[in-house]
Amino acid sequence: MLYCALYFKKNNFKIALFVCVIMFTTFFKGLTSAANRASSVKQPIQNIYRQVQTATADTPSALEKLRNQLRYYAVVDIAGRPFLVTKNDKVIVNRLNDVKVGDVLKLDKVREIGSKDYTLKGTPYVPENVFDIKATVIEHTKSKLIRIVKKKRRKNYKRTIEHKQTHTVLRISDVDVL
Repeated sequence: MLYCALYFKKNNFKIALFVCVIMFTTFFKGLTSAANRASSVKQPIQNIYRQVQTATADTPSALEKLRNQLRYYAVVDIAGRPFLVTKNDKVIVNRLNDVKVGDVLKLDKVREIGSKDYTLKGTPYVPENVFDIKATVIEHTKSKLIRIVKKKRRKNYKRTIEHKQTHTVLRISDVDVL
């Protein structure tokens, strides 16, 4: 308190008032009443989320629960990229050169397969003996024309590059748990 009064005499009023407020707040911060301290006791937090049961893909009960579901989804790696797919979905991926229209592909890199109620996650992939996911090649197509303009100011340099990206369209024909 004495320091605050001395600071008033020597320095600017606004700065002195700011310093006094800081001193008072730090001084009175530790002087809370017993009633306030009693009410600030932390109550245990209730868990509002569903419980997660951990089971491996080899566990028969986990597979049986998943088999009893009607519809499935899967997170599948196709050409190095993950896609969330269900039955009859169309998936557009970058061009797959080694397949022809009408070919049936067996997708074996599955990160996760599940239904509305149950999910089976892989580390990093789910074992292949658990699922059967097939995709049919519908078409090889090109995207719309993309124009890229390169320009350097004050150099009389301007180039236009036109490009069409090639894609392969797949239809997911089967998503099933074995």
